[in-house]
Amino acid sequence: MLLEFGGENTASLHPVASPLQSDVTHFGRKEDRMAYDKRYVAQKRQRRRRKTAKAKMKLYEQGKLPHDKLPALAKKFLARKQRALSKAE
Repeated sequence: MLLEFGGENTASLHPVASPLQSDVTHFGRKEDRMAYDKRYVAQKRQRRRRKTAKAKMKLYEQGKLPHDKLPALAKKFLARKQRALSKAE
């Protein structure tokens, strides 16, 4: 990158601000911000469901929880884990 300090090309002297560094939000419209918020809340809810399902699965593996009491997501995780273990053998 060539910078000229003679005053002829001053546009190249200005730093380029990335969208994350600027004070201006990178959402153009209010709808975009709302869509982001809804996705974030949904992701947070899914993360919480996965975390509790994995905790219940751990309790099941320790023998502290019967299979009937496992939530559906924990049963899916358990089936996936058993399938992976059977493939590894």
